[in-house]
Amino acid sequence: MRKMLRCRRGSVAFATVAAMVPLVGVLALGTEAGSWYVTKQHAQTAADAAAFSGGLWLACSQGTGCSDQASQTLDYRAKEFAAQNAFCDSADGNAYPGSKCTTHPSGIAQAVTVAVAGNFVTATVSQQQPAYLAKILGLSTVNIRAAATAEVRTLANPCVLTLHDPLSFQGSPTVQAQNCGLASNSTASGSVSFTGNTGIDVSKVGSISGQGGCTQTGGNQCSKAITYAPPVPNPLSGLDSAISALKPADFPDGACPNPPTTSPIALPAYGSPNKCYYDSFSFQNNKTYNLSGVYFFANGQINIQGNTTITGTATLILLPPNFVRASDKGASLNISGNPTIQITAPASITGTQVPTALASVLNLMSNLLIYDPEPYSKNGITLTGNSTNYFSGITYVPNTPVTYQGSTQSTTCTQVIAYAITLSGNSNFDNSGCSASVKPTSKIVRLVSS
Repeated sequence: MRKMLRCRRGSVAFATVAAMVPLVGVLALGTEAGSWYVTKQHAQTAADAAAFSGGLWLACSQGTGCSDQASQTLDYRAKEFAAQNAFCDSADGNAYPGSKCTTHPSGIAQAVTVAVAGNFVTATVSQQQPAYLAKILGLSTVNIRAAATAEVRTLANPCVLTLHDPLSFQGSPTVQAQNCGLASNSTASGSVSFTGNTGIDVSKVGSISGQGGCTQTGGNQCSKAITYAPPVPNPLSGLDSAISALKPADFPDGACPNPPTTSPIALPAYGSPNKCYYDSFSFQNNKTYNLSGVYFFANGQINIQGNTTITGTATLILLPPNFVRASDKGASLNISGNPTIQITAPASITGTQVPTALASVLNLMSNLLIYDPEPYSKNGITLTGNSTNYFSGITYVPNTPVTYQGSTQSTTCTQVIAYAITLSGNSNFDNSGCSASVKPTSKIVRLVSS
């Protein structure tokens, strides 16, 4: 008996067991807290998705050309994306397409709320659930909450917009666009491309954005660019279908008579006195043309070359292929030599200046200087500006690249929209004076808190 009482076998094991009781409790409590952390991370993901989707809806409602966002309310869209990340408001149930919400055990409830303040959308996601081991700390329930805020930001309205291929800067141009911006809808890694050296000056540009990335060979111009931005809707796309639908029968007088050859030449516009189009027309070298009104050109290359001088207030519309004959390739613009070009677009177009078939798109012709639907050409067209030349108005070339070599003429409505654009000269752009119907609108949605 005495030996048994003096025996110490098992005492360490007993002490170990005694010590393990609180240790296991702490570990279990840590595991429960860990599960809260995981739920918190999932809730944050759901809040981010809800806020961003709500921001997209808000941007859509402000007229950025979205497709289906506006078919539902902002609150619906935000909660839809929260549900797709497994968080549903208990009052709504599992009522959203793609929802990953499940039926929770008794005592667990989720809530999703959305608030809008100006251009900010805030989504708050929470899950209330019972506490288990944490009850020893006085917690009966735990409310796990996450919030995110998305901002809808309006970029400077682009006065230079590429519809497909990159916006390129070459050489050492100085580009001024203080009241507007430059944008590219290219999705390439170099949707905005600076090729040259540190002499490329874009310090006086409101904003630069691209749907893809930005590349540069010198300097730090890409630091100004907003990359992977949403596409900018083309405000003049309605002209494409309207003008492509024109027929010779829409011009009662048919082809215009040949203009006089004695300089200066007052080239008759549509409706004054004839309602006609020019077929296979070229401006003659060493002649001076005074333009006033809207001019339609079909088939062949419209050459402006040598010592030709063109002045006035006018809109030049080049008609698409097959307008007159099935073999016609359409009208295209070619500028070569050193012509003097000083053309300003009219502020508005009236119904008497165009065929009745274009009555529905008169608002899109405000400030329109050149419309050229020429099929894609690798060389595209070059617009040259210098101390005596200027193109004041909107140049719209949706299907082929444009090289813009600059203009010293500064007006409040100078804008270029083209398939691709290369800026290689000192250029001034400003669309603050353009009609709202012809100005691109660019917005981005970003998370500002998460």
